[in-house]
This record gives sequence, structure tokens and C-alpha cells, in this order.
Amino acid sequence: MKTVKFKLISALLLLIIAFSLTNCIISKDDKKEYDQLKARCELESQNKSTVRQVFEAINARDFEKMRTFYAPEYKMTGPRLPNAYTLDSLIQYIQRDIAVFPDWKYSVENMVAQGDTVAVKIAQFGVQANDYMGIKPKANQISRAAIFITVFSNGKLKETWILQDNLGFMEQIGMQLTVKPEDKTKGKK
Repeated sequence: MKTVKFKLISALLLLIIAFSLTNCIISKDDKKEYDQLKARCELESQNKSTVRQVFEAINARDFEKMRTFYAPEYKMTGPRLPNAYTLDSLIQYIQRDIAVFPDWKYSVENMVAQGDTVAVKIAQFGVQANDYMGIKPKANQISRAAIFITVFSNGKLKETWILQDNLGFMEQIGMQLTVKPEDKTKGKK
């Protein structure tokens, strides 16, 4: 009786081990797919890390370090931007903001990567210390939300599309939205 039980248990264990081993063996196609997925995940992780480092460099006011993350042909576009920003004009824009908001910071709120593209939700904030478009500072905290969608090429930021809450920003510093006066000459012959 003990021998039968032992043989039965032994056979069952061998079946379990054989089943486990066959499920652990990876085909060449599966290995190739796994390696491609792993490489993509590493690329996406590296791109996200680069985006974080860009904002860290801006917050540290280290524009030379910031430059190291961008491709020479970098362009930034978005709604309400009449012309694309180059890296130089982007840095000038940031420096103008810093002149008005000396403690201006960027905080990465959320980030998603897919292939060579990274989407980032940013919170920007600071206290207005100087005039902005003729508006005197009120010494209150100003914030602005933004979405950046950035495309990488060879590990460098190549292009960015940006959408910022400029209306909310302008309201916080004291601007008021008004209706344009009606043009009475329109439509008349």
C-alpha cells in the first residue's frame, strides 16, 4: 500500500515538475519580443528621466545643463504660439518669467511615455515680484498648469507641443477678460 502511494505521489510530482519546466521554456520568438519590450521600457524610462532632469535644471537656473538635453533642431509649438520657439528663444522666455517671478518653479505632476514620446503634466508656481505687462506685483502665489508633449530623437528632446492655462494665469495677476467693442463698420457697404 505504501509503495503504491509512494509511486503515485512520485508520478504526480514528476508531472508537476515537467509541466512547470515546459512553461518556463521561452521560444526564440518570445525571447525576441521580450527583448524588444525590455528595450522599449528602458528607452521610455530614460526619456522620462531626461524630462525630469530638464525641469530640475530649470529650477536650479542651470541653463547650460538644460541645453545638454536638447537636439540642435529643437522646436516648441502649441496653440496661441505665433512662432515656434527654438531652444534659445525658450530659454529667453523662461528667463523673462524668472525676472518677474524669481522663485518660479516647475513641478512634474504626472508623466506618461510611449516609445519616443513623453507627455508631462506640470504645475508652475511662484510669487510675482516685478511688473508683468504693466501689472504691478501683488505678492501673492501665482500658479499655472501646463501639458507638454515631447518627442525624442537619439536621446534628445527634438520637439515639444505645449498647452498652458494662460487665461487662469493672467486672471491671477490681475488682468480682466473683456469683450471687444463691436466693429460698427463690419458688414456695411
